[in-house]
Amino acid sequence: MSDRKRGSHRRVSTSPWKYVVATWFAGVLAAVGLGAVSPAGAALRSSLGLSTGELAWATSSITAVSAVLGIPAGWWIRRLGAHRALSWGLFVMSVATVAGATAGSWGMLLGSRIAEGVGYLLVFVAGPVVLTRVTRGGIRSAALALWGTCVPMGLAITAAAGGVLASRWTWNRWLALTALGPLIMAGVLTAVLPRLPRAPVQHPYRAVGAWKGALRLGAAYGSLSLVGVAVVMVLPLFLTERREVTPTAAGTLVALVCLGSAVGGLAASWLLRRGLALSSLVPLGALMPVACLPAFSAEFPLAVSGGAATLVLLVDGLLISAVFAAVPAAVSRAEDVDVANGILNQLGSVGMLMGPPVFGVAIAAAGWGAVAAATFVFGGLGTVLLLPGARTSGTGTAHGVARSLDAQDRVDVGEESEPLRKALDVSRPNRNRI
Repeated sequence: MSDRKRGSHRRVSTSPWKYVVATWFAGVLAAVGLGAVSPAGAALRSSLGLSTGELAWATSSITAVSAVLGIPAGWWIRRLGAHRALSWGLFVMSVATVAGATAGSWGMLLGSRIAEGVGYLLVFVAGPVVLTRVTRGGIRSAALALWGTCVPMGLAITAAAGGVLASRWTWNRWLALTALGPLIMAGVLTAVLPRLPRAPVQHPYRAVGAWKGALRLGAAYGSLSLVGVAVVMVLPLFLTERREVTPTAAGTLVALVCLGSAVGGLAASWLLRRGLALSSLVPLGALMPVACLPAFSAEFPLAVSGGAATLVLLVDGLLISAVFAAVPAAVSRAEDVDVANGILNQLGSVGMLMGPPVFGVAIAAAGWGAVAAATFVFGGLGTVLLLPGARTSGTGTAHGVARSLDAQDRVDVGEESEPLRKALDVSRPNRNRI
């Protein structure tokens, strides 16, 4: 009887969703830093005398770091520990953002953004690893799908808040404000997250074939990210040039479209939490090129075009969340999740960097109708690459890796890891009800 009471008390008093929500907030705040320069772009150009190219480099240098160092970061986080890497990543972002807020030249601003990119990389590689190790079963799939909403949610917050504050404040004060959230969250995570055991490092090198599943998912993530970022980047130009929409109205519409991606990710998390098969979400990718036709056509009412563009990003966000949910089934060993997330971030960042120029070339060559064609090519590629991983997530392989992850979490659980033991216990159904 006393054992049943203790089990019931543990299940009520500690929930894995506490760790999930805290980790998700960390990702959202890191994504706010990703988009922080854009709302203050005009003020930065005027204050520091930046060219359009220099401003673009300052904006995209964060993802450039991930595009170069994503896989090495996965190996390093395996040694450091995911919970430490997550907190340190936020701290580095905060310090680097403060340095950027005091920059007096383009070189100083670029250097601070590169340093911020290192922290951003740590957060986005370590975050899914933390979620994988403090959750189990259906909660794990839902939590990883939720993680896929961090970037669109953060960018939407930046677009909304930055549009209001950056026009009233100096760019220095705006950037300093964006440094506050990661600093506070770093302290919160240090206090809240359990001490996760480090994965054993026994094989510093493995054949490429061993990473086939993770590489396929990374390529899918890169293709889908390319589409999502490109659509968001070219949409304002289409609205102002072809639809003759004011810049203010175009900015508001783009912010709503970005929210569509977050809604898609939240929908994926909700559906997976309720037992929907991951493979059931993948066919929705066919909607993206179809929705691009009215989204980038002046023949339709603006409300229809805006709704269609939102649908493109909603499906894109849903599929990106599905990519993260499929990661545990894409690795053959539980300890490889760290590196698998590094692969995802590196290839995803390559897609983000390539998206705007690739779509820009297509539009210059064939007009705005090329947006649908490019979305068909890259969105279709991402969908096809995701499908095998989504199918595997419904087989015994996925469950085998999940059990392996759970077993790994119970290895070397000493005195300092008691919170982790509780986090794992609460996600297991309690059959002994009083």
